[in-house]
Amino acid sequence: MTTAVSGLIKIGQTGTASFQERMRFLEANGYYNVSGLKRFFAIELEDYNEKENLLKEIFNKHRVGDSELFALDYDLVRQLLLSFDGKVIYPKDVNKEKEFDEVSKAREQGARFSFYKKGIKNGEEIVFIADKEITAKVVGEHEVEYGEQIWKLAPLTYKIYEQKGELNKSGAYQGAAYWQYKGKRLRDLPDIN
Repeated sequence: MTTAVSGLIKIGQTGTASFQERMRFLEANGYYNVSGLKRFFAIELEDYNEKENLLKEIFNKHRVGDSELFALDYDLVRQLLLSFDGKVIYPKDVNKEKEFDEVSKAREQGARFSFYKKGIKNGEEIVFIADKEITAKVVGEHEVEYGEQIWKLAPLTYKIYEQKGELNKSGAYQGAAYWQYKGKRLRDLPDIN
């Protein structure tokens, strides 16, 4: 589940039969004093206890106390979960192989995108292509400020579409494809030397 805190996610397990009720409870009540939980990704696994323990071990350095909260890249977690042998139950109708490839490509492209390489400096403004009223301010090589929070482009794009109720089927977004600078799409800007 994603949370109201950008980059903070909850990783946990629940039975398939109780999944819907558990999601509704967490979305309504929060977890560990963190609110704004939203369903992000769920996969049904045979050996779920072992997989949950593996995830907690792998991501231990990103864990918040003894909670099930982790400061992680959403797509990294989704990519790892997609690599497990199981059935995706949220979002529905996901082709695991295709989704894995898309998330891998988005992560690779997102990791390579740099405002500085495009000649965009801190303090400059970028505009959301689908709604020109939405802007963000560049505050780092890979980060922008929006709504008094610091974001990477892909999670921010996801959040905006989520708020609009217009998420795409995969939930994956290559952030630089959805924002523009001085009328040009970020991903189409040439690198400066």
